[in-house]
Amino acid sequence: MVGVTAGYLRAQTEWVSRVPDIFDEVSEDLRADRAQAIAKRYAGLFIAAFVAVLAGTGVYEWVHNQQIAKAEAEAARFIAATPKAANKDGTEQVTLPLTADGIAALRDIAAAGSPGYRTLARFKLADADWQAGRQASAIAGWQAITADTDAPQVMRDLATLVAAQRQLDSADPAALKAQLLPLLSENTRWRPFAEQSLAMLAIRTGKTDEAIKILRNLMKERDVPQGVLRLAADVLQTLGAPPQVDQEQSRG
Repeated sequence: MVGVTAGYLRAQTEWVSRVPDIFDEVSEDLRADRAQAIAKRYAGLFIAAFVAVLAGTGVYEWVHNQQIAKAEAEAARFIAATPKAANKDGTEQVTLPLTADGIAALRDIAAAGSPGYRTLARFKLADADWQAGRQASAIAGWQAITADTDAPQVMRDLATLVAAQRQLDSADPAALKAQLLPLLSENTRWRPFAEQSLAMLAIRTGKTDEAIKILRNLMKERDVPQGVLRLAADVLQTLGAPPQVDQEQSRG
């Protein structure tokens, strides 16, 4: 069982290395959401007399452009601090290790950036701590994101998930389960990953039957990433359990 858990953790480490791609998506969403919020905030400038509307339009456009420029500048700072390069095959972009200047820039963003980019910077800094062997600092960083009510919920949930996954083979099982269960909500983006983690936690505590049940149920769900399905099937195979969902479906 230890081998199964170790293999899972290696696979999750590879997945976590792809988190920057998720950051890119979130960054785009943040810019779009910010633009919409600005438009709503200043829409009142148009509710006035005809002459005031004309003047107000100019003010609105100036403020709007200033805010968008600020958001784009912040995005540029974050991207510059987390550079990418093509992999050996040239098929995709991979994130490069953080430099001292990059870490300094991320710390500045984490201290004084907007809620979205502040969260992204703190997430990257926690991951850098983990890679450098500062595990306690990394876990504390992710947990701080989880507790930050100003952070986007999708990133708070991701911080909860990653912190739990990093401790699957060491932290108290009951505490880990309590962290992961809220992520099983249908509204969370990370539900399949949380289910996978709960299965591995069950294996660690000797509850193999429970792990098999979780993984088989996971394979029945819709919109589960292919990588998650493949890993679930591999773990079931290792446990000596067929990947079929149940006997009734097999007979069907």
